[in-house]
Amino acid sequence: MKVGKESRENREIRELTESADKSAVRSEKHESKLTPTVMSYISAIYNLVEKEGVARVSDIARLRGVSYASATNAVKKLVELGLVEHKRYGFVKLTNRGLRIAQMLKSGEARIKYFFMYVVGIPEKKAQQIASLMVYDLDADTRRKLRRFYSIMIDFTKDKAEELERFIKEHRASLELPEEVYRLKERIKEDDVE
Repeated sequence: MKVGKESRENREIRELTESADKSAVRSEKHESKLTPTVMSYISAIYNLVEKEGVARVSDIARLRGVSYASATNAVKKLVELGLVEHKRYGFVKLTNRGLRIAQMLKSGEARIKYFFMYVVGIPEKKAQQIASLMVYDLDADTRRKLRRFYSIMIDFTKDKAEELERFIKEHRASLELPEEVYRLKERIKEDDVE
């Protein structure tokens, strides 16, 4: 009797350990699988839900300009990554983690767009195109630095000049500017050809 109980306990411990190991592996996979394509699908689903209230695989395919089969495969991958929930022929729903990522991407895209519009002077449509291309390729550290830079530049005043100077010095502290940086600065007028 005691032997059977011990083996059941051992089995339960082994199953719990295996489950924890699988969860850790899944977690590592989740972090490494957030490719630009995966993030663009998350954004597409988020946008569909915002505009239409629901997201269907066919709508995702249409919005992304891909085949139904491609969208289906992408949704399956998002399910594996724990970013969406989806039952066959049902709606696609973002999980809490998927929603957080979508919201982060949306606010990051907006910051990039507004930066190019209000700091650089690019028209809105072009700024949106630039933001849409950039947002998915940024790692967490780059996003953090851009958020900080955005917060300085978007409502820039004389009072923020010192903050901008500190920001630049902090990020240049470990860098030595190559001569090419200065040569490119001198060529700005030469490069200003339409």
